[in-house]
Amino acid sequence: MPDSFSRKRVSDMEYRLRLLCCLEEMEPIAPDHLWPFVAQLELMDYVSMCLYLDELRQSGALAQGEHALAGQLYLTGEGHKQLNMFRHRMPMSERERIRREAPAYQQALKERQYLRVMWEPSGDGFHGLLCTVQENETPTLLLRIRTADRAVAESIASRFRQQASRLLLMLYTRGLMLSPEQNPTQSDPAPSLPSQPTAEAALAAAEPEQAYLCPFGLREQLAAICLGGGDTQLRLGLMLPGQQEAYQWARAAMNDPDLCDDVLTLLTTGEEDV
Repeated sequence: MPDSFSRKRVSDMEYRLRLLCCLEEMEPIAPDHLWPFVAQLELMDYVSMCLYLDELRQSGALAQGEHALAGQLYLTGEGHKQLNMFRHRMPMSERERIRREAPAYQQALKERQYLRVMWEPSGDGFHGLLCTVQENETPTLLLRIRTADRAVAESIASRFRQQASRLLLMLYTRGLMLSPEQNPTQSDPAPSLPSQPTAEAALAAAEPEQAYLCPFGLREQLAAICLGGGDTQLRLGLMLPGQQEAYQWARAAMNDPDLCDDVLTLLTTGEEDV
């Protein structure tokens, strides 16, 4: 372990801010993936990282994902608030170092995950894209875009690989992580949704008022929905651990009036609402 970890006295606050800055740049990320980056920049030792991550989770600044994001950490609203409030207490040089080194490290992590962007023929003056996230032969996310705006299509094509992790985080946190009081469907028995034999067929069949499922393995289900219309339409397929979760997510996503615009904003500008 580099000696520089112990040369400089660093406050508990600064250690926490270092981790919050790392998460801000690379969320969602698993602690095991975060550690090599922390060590590379000599931000703290491994035990300290684990202790401060645990403190941040207990304070509500960090949350841990579920399902396809199981074990991965991301900033909550409280975490963003703490970072914005106390960011000035961390030396600018440290903040800039994290911001400068994070993209290359995150790209190396993403290369282990199969991400694909493919242009599709659409006709009638429209442009088509199929974007996928796949792990171990199983599709985690399918996104089909049909838009009359060539600039929107090109922007999504250039940004999807960079924003795929944030898009997954956005989708899983819209509905699946709400409390039963916030989302009454969470505690209801899941009604059956029509199914298709393949993920592509489920994606093609989805309509604004009707979601479709495609079963994978014994329990997993890919839920496919259709959002938007007119000049830009999105078809989303998301892998979920069971029928209850698939119904819950599809219902919440289809009833979210902002989801389509938020997805487009993230994939065309790299920005999202906190």
